[in-house]
Amino acid sequence: MQADLEAQNSAFQKIKNQTSLSAALGAAFWSMPILVLWAFIYQLKPGAGIAMLIISGVLIGLAVRIHGRGYERIFAFIGVLAHFCVVFSALQLDMLLGGNVLAVIVVGVYIVGAWCAMYFSRINIPFHEHKAFDSAFESDEYQQQKQFKNRWFVVLPLVTGLSLATGFLTVISVIIFKENKAIEFEQAYYDEQAQLFRNKHINTDDETLASMSIKKALTYAYAYYSGRHFDEKGQYRGDFPQDSFQAEVILRYLADKKSDPRAQFILGRLINNDRGQALLLQAEEAGDKFARLFAIYNFGCLVDAKQGRQLLTSFDKHVQEQAIINDVQMMLSDDFKSYCDELDNNVFDYRYIRHYKPAE
Repeated sequence: MQADLEAQNSAFQKIKNQTSLSAALGAAFWSMPILVLWAFIYQLKPGAGIAMLIISGVLIGLAVRIHGRGYERIFAFIGVLAHFCVVFSALQLDMLLGGNVLAVIVVGVYIVGAWCAMYFSRINIPFHEHKAFDSAFESDEYQQQKQFKNRWFVVLPLVTGLSLATGFLTVISVIIFKENKAIEFEQAYYDEQAQLFRNKHINTDDETLASMSIKKALTYAYAYYSGRHFDEKGQYRGDFPQDSFQAEVILRYLADKKSDPRAQFILGRLINNDRGQALLLQAEEAGDKFARLFAIYNFGCLVDAKQGRQLLTSFDKHVQEQAIINDVQMMLSDDFKSYCDELDNNVFDYRYIRHYKPAE
């Protein structure tokens, strides 16, 4: 009898120290770092999201166990509810599944996680002490001193509300963090691409242009003018920084320093003033076929369309540049007058340099 009494007193002292309210507060508090850990692991390896169903159950159970130091069933319920709230919050962050997983597997893993939460939340009573603990739980002294903070109708709603609240705050925090990281990544990517784009600029001083072939310089002039870069073989190399001033710098160098008739023609078309007209005439006199073609346009549109067609027919026999041949054939197959608007279209068209072979 003395041994039974001592065992009962020992059990009573143990259960007297249990606090379900502390367990509820501890579970709610630790829900937040557990969710953060879940988000971190999911970010590294999405497939590990389903494993966190079990890991979170173990962690929640340990939190309840450490803070509550409880032996009663209520501690198991606290662990299960807190675990459910954590899983629910993870679901809101879409961190539950990282691949194609059958629903029955997810449910099974969740049940295992919930069981872990129940198992670890409550301190196991040794088999030989069951009788002593049962007597202690049923004793009048325990029932009388059982505090309000250990009542289930206080603790269970509290752990549910606090766990959902901390889960909600964590979800909002993680979303904000992810959005900020996404913005930072996007900005870094944009800055990198912008720098790469800016690095496409070339020097347009006389020394650099002098070392460059005329055809290559013309491709850069077109790239600056249009924002699209084609190499000397006509292959597209991507976007290019637009800068009409730099385009004219290159064309002026080619027209003045290298006396290239195609550059004179293009520059004359772009500036469209007395200097431009002089450049067009200079290009025609130097034998540029596009300059001659536009002179025929001008004559046919402003003077005599019929004779203009005759000039085109005669001109077609002496042209080898494919872009010009295409233009002439299209005009001869249609009404000559319908192409007169081309005279007012002062642009740098790629066809001006596509098949051009400068005499260097």
